[in-house]
Amino acid sequence: MGLAAAGVSAGLGMAGSLINGFSQSASDKAAAKVAQANAVASNSQATAAIDQGYLSAQKDYQEGAQKLGAQRAQMAANGVALDSGSALEVQEATGRNTGLNVGSDLYDANVRAVNYRNQTTSYNNEARADRASASNDIIGGAVGGALTAGSAFAGKWDDMFKSGSGGAAMDGIEGSGQSYDSAGGF
Repeated sequence: MGLAAAGVSAGLGMAGSLINGFSQSASDKAAAKVAQANAVASNSQATAAIDQGYLSAQKDYQEGAQKLGAQRAQMAANGVALDSGSALEVQEATGRNTGLNVGSDLYDANVRAVNYRNQTTSYNNEARADRASASNDIIGGAVGGALTAGSAFAGKWDDMFKSGSGGAAMDGIEGSGQSYDSAGGF
């Protein structure tokens, strides 16, 4: 294969590397969009977890208040003094249990929200890395193509000189006051 054929081959190799770089870049850009959409969804889930926690806490608080009211009404109807003894202890226990339920609802909601926000951060980092990779893919394709082309051309150039056909072609070329001879170079 001659130097011209090597040039065509190198050009095709370079084009293939560029096409591969652009293709991989498009794939990474698509992955970045998916990761960014996942980040938005995860952030929405964090907000929903907090909202659900507040709703559950409000429901538990209302149920506790209703239970306490029912206990007081029943005790008062039976003539029990509400401000001392076991009647007071029952009311305090109901209040503590209500507080624990409300606190548990809010705590659980915050734990879920933190997990979703951690996912959001992870998805945002993934999107950022995919976008950077997309940029690098194009550069990598260009550099890889240039290296492929240069390597193919250099290999054929060396082959031409080793076979002796390059030396004859270079005989008589002058540069900077020197001439090339096939035996020793410039």
